[in-house]
Amino acid sequence: MRRLLLWTGILTALGMGLGQAATGSNVQPLSFGKDQTIVDIAKVVWAPLKLEGLPPGADIAVLRGDLAKGDAQILLRFPPGYKVPNHSHTSDEVYVWLSGAFTLIAYDGTRTNFSGPAYISFPGSAPPHGLECAGPQACIAYLRYSRPFDIKYFPAPPPKR
Repeated sequence: MRRLLLWTGILTALGMGLGQAATGSNVQPLSFGKDQTIVDIAKVVWAPLKLEGLPPGADIAVLRGDLAKGDAQILLRFPPGYKVPNHSHTSDEVYVWLSGAFTLIAYDGTRTNFSGPAYISFPGSAPPHGLECAGPQACIAYLRYSRPFDIKYFPAPPPKR
């Protein structure tokens, strides 16, 4: 199983933007007390998502936590037409699809189209699934992982409506 650690590219990208990042961004979040993180999504600092097995073009913004340790919350941004291959995670994952039309591809090849915001919750080691950013605009999703991030890829299922 391939394991994602907070790779140098993200740390470098976020570190380089630290002095320039606006207060309220994910790099300099607001907080009014212990365990509070307040981020203005319009001020998010994005970094290229570089993960073996994923095509280039996606971006990530870590909102809170550490993907290598678990209990991490992130934003992902996909360009139109981007395809996340068929995969599964050991951790449960909670998605809130914030913007952009997308297609969820189930383990059996069933394709379900969504025109916009949606809530998705998968338990750890759920059957494999894939995603496609299907619309003319970029797709943005919030994700939460309770355990350390890992990903295992599977062959794409034959298309099924």
